[in-house]
Amino acid sequence: MGLGFGRTRFYRECTPQVDRRGYKAYKDLAGASEDLGRMEVRVSRVQGDPFAPPSVIEVHVKRVKPPAGAHPVPYADYAHRLLSGILPRYSMRGVGEGGSGRLSVPTPSPIVIPRSAVEARPRNGEFWSLLFRVWAGLPSRGRRVLAGAARELLLDRLPRAVERVLEDLAGGDVERHISVWKDQEYIRSRLDDMGLYAFVGDGSILPRKCGGCWEPLEDAVPFESPPSMRVEIELPSGRVISGMGLPRGVTTITGPAFHGKTTLAEAIAHGVWNHIPGDGRELVVSDHMLAYVESENGRWVSCVDASPFIEALPGGADTRCFTTPDASGATSIAASIQEYVEAGASGVLFDEDQTATNIIHRDVWAEEITGKRTVNPLSDMAPSMKKAGLSMIAVASGAMPLLESSDRIVVMDEFRSRDATEKRLEASRVLREMGYRRVAKEYGRPAGRVVAEARVLEKPRVKGFVAEARNLKDRIDLRPLRQVEEEQQLSTAWRAASVIASRRGASIAGLAREISSRLWRWDYSMLTSKPGPEISYVRPLEIAFMVNRIPGLRACYGRYCG
Repeated sequence: MGLGFGRTRFYRECTPQVDRRGYKAYKDLAGASEDLGRMEVRVSRVQGDPFAPPSVIEVHVKRVKPPAGAHPVPYADYAHRLLSGILPRYSMRGVGEGGSGRLSVPTPSPIVIPRSAVEARPRNGEFWSLLFRVWAGLPSRGRRVLAGAARELLLDRLPRAVERVLEDLAGGDVERHISVWKDQEYIRSRLDDMGLYAFVGDGSILPRKCGGCWEPLEDAVPFESPPSMRVEIELPSGRVISGMGLPRGVTTITGPAFHGKTTLAEAIAHGVWNHIPGDGRELVVSDHMLAYVESENGRWVSCVDASPFIEALPGGADTRCFTTPDASGATSIAASIQEYVEAGASGVLFDEDQTATNIIHRDVWAEEITGKRTVNPLSDMAPSMKKAGLSMIAVASGAMPLLESSDRIVVMDEFRSRDATEKRLEASRVLREMGYRRVAKEYGRPAGRVVAEARVLEKPRVKGFVAEARNLKDRIDLRPLRQVEEEQQLSTAWRAASVIASRRGASIAGLAREISSRLWRWDYSMLTSKPGPEISYVRPLEIAFMVNRIPGLRACYGRYCG
């Protein structure tokens, strides 16, 4: 997707024509552009009212020189952070009504990903171009156009703000920003060769300042890896780092309550993203396609092959095409795992605090009472899932069968980690004495499903952690998407899901992967023809999560599409 503008007419020629007219006269500016030499300003989208969502203005900087060895993603991310902090200083205060005179972009979270607010495009040779997208409140008073204020806002204040960003981009901090991102990318690229699924660097600060905070906790205990699990990685810069290497396969994190189990697991879950310098988790790197799962009582499920985990349902229901408007804690976990694997997940992470007990391990005594076994728990399925190439990370302190199935056992005690893998043999002995026997069943990867019946969502939007649409009776709870870092990721994934849902016969996983791949390249053509600054990169997993929870959406595969 190119950065060139189609020229129409200049602001200076058209804004006087709309002065003091009704606010809708601003619509005449849609597509108008002004060449300011080093940069070009263009009106992409015009709001219909001063109290409506703001207009979208694009600023195309034709030529910048990034540092040697720069990568477009961290370079654009750094420019976005500069722009987010600078724009409020260049907004017009006390001008008009509603959002008049405001300039803004979404505040980025601590992860480094492509976002529509700033795009960086390498050109021939050593120079790049930049595209900034900004929200602007076109000024008015009494719902009448203030042309002079609009000219000042768009042709003076906004260009000066961008110039300030360009000045700061020439500083040394951007090089560190890029270097830290490249280090994380390098670590992730080495995981597979080292037989690892995740890496937690020594000295990392894992706890956050509060439950919903991005900032690291002050005076937190720095992470220190157990000597038996410590690995060293030499970075391209020559710097050698050390940390805990979690192997591919099955890892259980255990320990007393409130001693750091969940904190470690959350850091690993968020390690699918690269973090900014100073976040504390710059050296916590996980496989990019790790998926967090939890029980979701009452969620919608459509034709998911849950048969590896669920069997013998009432009425002989076919769990190879499991469908329900009201999943239980166990069946929702089974469905989520299969949906994520279908979308490309390389493994799953779960916390016993958020997971139905009967999907974690079996209760052999309860089975003797009921005479039936309907759930094949993760402790039993772990070996065959590993054989199928999937990894599993579990937080559990009350599941001995899971400890027995683990390749590694990490104990968190006073926020310090130690390797307790040797306890696995003891767990196995105790379980045998208790008469516990693992029920071996081969794990089967799910087939790819398609949209069986198109569903067009009217005005889809995200409010907090809820996705909704005008024609959906039920709303979708987005809290289980615990790996998402910012609201813009939720709204982007929901927008992508609405596109997939509207296409009968579309491959859910295939289209999710295609949209995600395009988002990484700043290509928004499958979502909108006029993007604003509100789009953030998401993985296929987040998009598939949204699609699979649209109430009433019918999916199918193979003979179940007949």
